[in-house]
Amino acid sequence: MVEDEVFIRLDIADALRTSGLTVVEAASADDAATYVDAGEPLDALFTDVQLPGALNGLSLARRVLVRHPNVSIVVTSGNDMFRKEALGLGTFVPKPYEPLRIVRLINYLLDPTQA
Repeated sequence: MVEDEVFIRLDIADALRTSGLTVVEAASADDAATYVDAGEPLDALFTDVQLPGALNGLSLARRVLVRHPNVSIVVTSGNDMFRKEALGLGTFVPKPYEPLRIVRLINYLLDPTQA
């Protein structure tokens, strides 16, 4: 998961871990890209759009899909202008959101039979 707001990142990461998922946290798309480029395993990406560094969350999502075409992508932003582009990559969730909503969504994307 990629989120530059520390408390949001910790809250969501904790909720995802509590649901049984393994979570790798990054504060920027640049840091997450390093993980992706190293060929590390990845089943889902949850990313904010507006992040510090050279890449934003949409660029990161496109990069992930090139290397891992079957990865589930969830993009979030407080700015609705990113919705259309995000939907071309995966699922868009507007901010603010409840952590439980993200947990349910990612669990569903990873295994729709568990819904």
